[in-house]
Amino acid sequence: MRVTALLILLTALALTACSGAAGADQPLPTVVLEGGATGNVPAQTGPQFSGGDVTASGVVVSAQEARLGFPLAGTVTKVYVAEGEQVQAGDPLVELDSSDFQMQVTRAERALRELTSPAAVAAAEQAVVNAQEALDDAQDKSDSYKYHRATGEQIQNAEANLVLAQDQVDAAYDKYQKFKNNPPEDPRRAQAYTDYYAAVNARDRAQSNLNWLTGGPSESDIGLAEANLDAALAAHQEAAWYLSELKGEAIPADATGAQLAQLQQARDNLKTAQDQLGRTRLLAPIPGTITTVGIVPGEYVLPGQALVGISDVSSLQIETSDLSELDVPQVSVGQDVSIQIKALDAVIPGHVVSISPVATTLGGDVVYMTTIALDTLPEGLREGMSATVNYNP
Repeated sequence: MRVTALLILLTALALTACSGAAGADQPLPTVVLEGGATGNVPAQTGPQFSGGDVTASGVVVSAQEARLGFPLAGTVTKVYVAEGEQVQAGDPLVELDSSDFQMQVTRAERALRELTSPAAVAAAEQAVVNAQEALDDAQDKSDSYKYHRATGEQIQNAEANLVLAQDQVDAAYDKYQKFKNNPPEDPRRAQAYTDYYAAVNARDRAQSNLNWLTGGPSESDIGLAEANLDAALAAHQEAAWYLSELKGEAIPADATGAQLAQLQQARDNLKTAQDQLGRTRLLAPIPGTITTVGIVPGEYVLPGQALVGISDVSSLQIETSDLSELDVPQVSVGQDVSIQIKALDAVIPGHVVSISPVATTLGGDVVYMTTIALDTLPEGLREGMSATVNYNP
């Protein structure tokens, strides 16, 4: 500005000199150097923008924008919005053909309904009763190996029978000794041997009976009984957990069981089917204005294809594009700024909310983008308006 004014002054002096050489006197023009009100130049009015040492150009952008598409392929059946319409978060935007997914949901619901029906609950209750009976039997079997098989009186009686049986053996043996050297066809020898053999068998049976009454099980018998008891306990617990789950009662997070796993899988299948069905409807994630609609009913879309754009015009900010690498050290997050909105002839306050850690080049210069939050939102401010940002020292 000072250079321009100096050039004007020099030009005027030159013209005056030339005129003086011609012999005609001319008045010197009045030159205004800095925005004052001298002569016929009017003073500036309205908001004042005082450019500081650090400035940058910027543009008004939305703080929240979304470009939306489907995560799956399909045919569009409905488009609920048009460009320029206002939507709220959760409003439907576009819908795909969902007949196949609806069928999957119906099947999953039917499978889960069968597993949780009154008949299924009754069967689970009966299974708990059966498991309890099996557990009781296994417990009795295991307990029986911890005690003798008979009372003390029974054991004493068996011992007495063994004594008598042994006495019969001794008597029969003595009698047989008298005739054992007789010829085999001697009836007395034959009878003595038969009596002796019968007495030995009776004694052995008495001994076996006493051994059984006083003896204990083998290690293999004990191991099998304990294994059966553990299996019965686990089966009863799983049956009880399953019944509790069907009744909506709390069960441990680590509860197990084939039926419980089947029930959980049925629930997972239903949720998966419902999630897939939900993905056939595109909903607005934020409130805002529809900026683009790139689809019509009947069109086939691919996963990830951008279809609808939304911009939240109630939340605007400034993004600068040409803050020099020489100036960026003087800028910090939280720093106050003054923003000139040229289209509105307004200056509004703001502050720096972010500085890009990555530089770009603009016309060969290294520059950084900064994001500016607006402390006030003037009426008429629109996305895309240009701005000049002065980073207040």
